Amino acid sequence: MKIIKDVLLDFFEDEVKEVRVVMEKADEVPLTFRLTKDSRTLLSLVNHIAQIPRIDIDIYSGKFPSGKETHKLEILLNKEDLDEVLVVFDNGCDYLRKYFKKFNDQELLKETLRPFYEPDSPPRSWTHFLPKLTAHLALHKGVLWSYLKAAKAKVNMFTYYGRK
Repeated sequence: MKIIKDVLLDFFEDEVKEVRVVMEKADEVPLTFRLTKDSRTLLSLVNHIAQIPRIDIDIYSGKFPSGKETHKLEILLNKEDLDEVLVVFDNGCDYLRKYFKKFNDQELLKETLRPFYEPDSPPRSWTHFLPKLTAHLALHKGVLWSYLKAAKAKVNMFTYYGRK
């Protein structure tokens, strides 16, 4: 029988596989590409996506008491090459997997988490924040896919859902 952690991590793993396929397609487009003149570059977007598993865990867990620490890690993790960005993504996913290995269902349900950007919110549990992190990845996968589609990369709905 699966425990809550297994269900949440299965959901995360499905999204990770899809996100990685879309990220790999970024090699068909110059990393300087922007969707609009005011939007971030493709490189900035893939860096952000790659950092989500690592940075969101640290934010939700309280490791980062402010945005200042978050920004320092973002700068450290930013890469200029897509292959290096993908390594950051893979390492961040491993970081998340190792982080959650220690939890049982009771610990996942404890409402003790409050990210620095929600100081007045009630404490929440990992059963709230791990799906939120996965949804964060899904959101940016869609944005990245739109960038790639607009830049005429060879992407379609199969790509979006993780088919190579």
